[in-house]
Amino acid sequence: MMPKDAPGIVCLAVRCDQSAPLIARAALDDIPGLESVRHDARLVTSELVSNAVLHSECAPDDLIEVRARRGRDHLLISVHDPGESDQAPELKLKPDRAEGGLGLQIMQQMARRWGAECPDGHRVWAELAM
Repeated sequence: MMPKDAPGIVCLAVRCDQSAPLIARAALDDIPGLESVRHDARLVTSELVSNAVLHSECAPDDLIEVRARRGRDHLLISVHDPGESDQAPELKLKPDRAEGGLGLQIMQQMARRWGAECPDGHRVWAELAM
């Protein structure tokens, strides 16, 4: 289950389209105090949002919720999509580069921990050490 121990610092809803990853990354740029993890946070956010756009089967009018919360020693990023697909996020042991599949592997290497839930759609979250 996603930890709930810090106030929100980013909470936005983006349309489920190709612009979503860029908008989500940009939301992290002006947050003070993230200098040590900003690059990793942008990459993880981009991967999670891209996966939601590509795999959730949501329509361009659907919204994806992106949140980032800062704890004492971590940054928690979560992405919640409408979950029209019945596929849960799955880490592929040998991803096919032509079909993608590297995003969750990249996230797993950067995140201290991560998980997925299915409350009203799909929520995938990652916790980065600060």
